[in-house]
Amino acid sequence: MTDMTTAAPAVTDVQNKVVELLAECLKVDRSEIDLEKQLTSYGLDSIDAVTMVGDIEDWLEIELPSTLFWDCENIREVASFIVDNFDDLAE
Repeated sequence: MTDMTTAAPAVTDVQNKVVELLAECLKVDRSEIDLEKQLTSYGLDSIDAVTMVGDIEDWLEIELPSTLFWDCENIREVASFIVDNFDDLAE
């Protein structure tokens, strides 16, 4: 695995991680998670959303806005935000 503290992760890696976390949280199969579906439609509560953001922070060793899942419409936007801002977030 690459050293995430020096290189931004690939968008697909972040998408896969978010799908994994969301499927685990919702107790559904990963195949039931759609990258384009609005995150709010999954019925996440604020505790679950903040916990998942924390899991992503731990995974990438960066600090993210706790409101990330409310600020981004879908998983693709979450992944794009993280990859596009990785260098600034990792500082």
